[in-house]
Amino acid sequence: MIRFAIKSFCRLLFVCLVLSNLSIGQSQSWIPDSEGLLQTFQLPYTNQAAPYAFNIKFKTNGPFGKDYIYGHWLDSDSLFRCVGTRVGGKWVSLPFHVNSSSWTGDIIQYGDTIYVGGYFDGVIRDKDSISIPSSCLLKVFGDSVWTSPDYFGFIFDFATDGDSLLVYTSGYLDSNFFTRSHVLKPGKSAIWQNPYTIPHPTDSTSYFGAQRRVEFWKGDIITINNISSGHFGGLARWDGQQWHGYGDGVRGGFSSTFDLAFYRDELYMSGSFTKAESPLNPGEFIARWDGAKWNEVGGGLQTGVRHLFVYDDLLYCHAVQSGYGDANIPYLAAWDGHQWCGTVMHNVGGDPPRSFGFVNDTLWVMFSYLITTINGDPVSYLNYFDGDYVNGPSAICSTLGLGEEENQLEGQRIAIYPNPSSGILNISLPEETNSTKVRLYSLSGQLVYEQQLSKPQTQVKLPQSLNGLYLLMVESVGQVLTEKVLVE
Repeated sequence: MIRFAIKSFCRLLFVCLVLSNLSIGQSQSWIPDSEGLLQTFQLPYTNQAAPYAFNIKFKTNGPFGKDYIYGHWLDSDSLFRCVGTRVGGKWVSLPFHVNSSSWTGDIIQYGDTIYVGGYFDGVIRDKDSISIPSSCLLKVFGDSVWTSPDYFGFIFDFATDGDSLLVYTSGYLDSNFFTRSHVLKPGKSAIWQNPYTIPHPTDSTSYFGAQRRVEFWKGDIITINNISSGHFGGLARWDGQQWHGYGDGVRGGFSSTFDLAFYRDELYMSGSFTKAESPLNPGEFIARWDGAKWNEVGGGLQTGVRHLFVYDDLLYCHAVQSGYGDANIPYLAAWDGHQWCGTVMHNVGGDPPRSFGFVNDTLWVMFSYLITTINGDPVSYLNYFDGDYVNGPSAICSTLGLGEEENQLEGQRIAIYPNPSSGILNISLPEETNSTKVRLYSLSGQLVYEQQLSKPQTQVKLPQSLNGLYLLMVESVGQVLTEKVLVE
């Protein structure tokens, strides 16, 4: 009897241990970890914590294959730092510190040297406490740190391709010109050059203005362009000879592009653009360029997208407390090409997430304030996710394939013909159609014609005053057809 009781107790204990381990393994929570950083962040010239003074971004697979944080913060010794890595369970900074007016725009590896761009004042090397000149470009090799003698203006972004290094700056100065907001490129001799001429045409549809983001892709230079509206709006591509737009671009006074990313050899763009502002816009806050046209992504989002980044064959999207498709996932979700997935951050109080990124295969989030909470639990400036954010037991997903084009029976498709048209359009509609709206827009987004249809196949006679290229939108039984039509 005693032996049976002992065996039963051991079995019960084993089951409890297994369940306990499973519970631990399935933990789905954010864990504070700012070891190596000053826990009470105060700038030297104020007695109160400075809003947004603690500002960190993440660089996954950065210089020499390591993962970095960069921006500005105080370390545990109250020294103002700009770039760091995670070593032995704590944050360790690169071997220099600066004063509180400094900030970091981007970091990159060029040759055997780490380039740090931004604005850096009061730079002091850790190894010998020697001050070095202020600059917008620092170079780091081992424990050696030096500044570039060239004048760039503030540096916001880097990109590399072979022996070329692109720098997006607030200005560039040489003996011939001063130009605000454009990209620089050094040749093989490391002499800085201007790789293109910024166009200044008279028509506003092709005016160009880069916006603090630049990338190399397939031999071209791509940059965000929010000054222009029209074909060059949103993103612009420089092929070595001239600028090109993508599709109809981004249009509308409130439409902007915030970020871009390359995922599975396609170009993604995110921002504040919506079809409600202009039917020519490529989607709802996010869109995918397949090489020929823009496509909507996963049913779109509910609010603007701050940042896109790719990790482990997933496209991560950081939005301003948004829903993704038909899934209510605030702040961050991952797109796998078919659906959005992520773990909901409930009851975030005090400060929304400022940035997300991966360091040492772990997902991290940064907040600007220490008063922030998640699910009622306090969190720190930096916090990591203890669990599987995308596929864990607390993760939710949008409807599979939401927003993608699906194969339909031929009789269930919307079709229009002829195109070009003499002013009469035949619109073929699904048999079960009860109500259909037809709208015609100018390429500037102005509604010029609207009609309600109710028959399976309808002929639309356009006003004789209409002549030229227009955008036709037909909405019927959950389908939306958008197509350019030429009226002759």
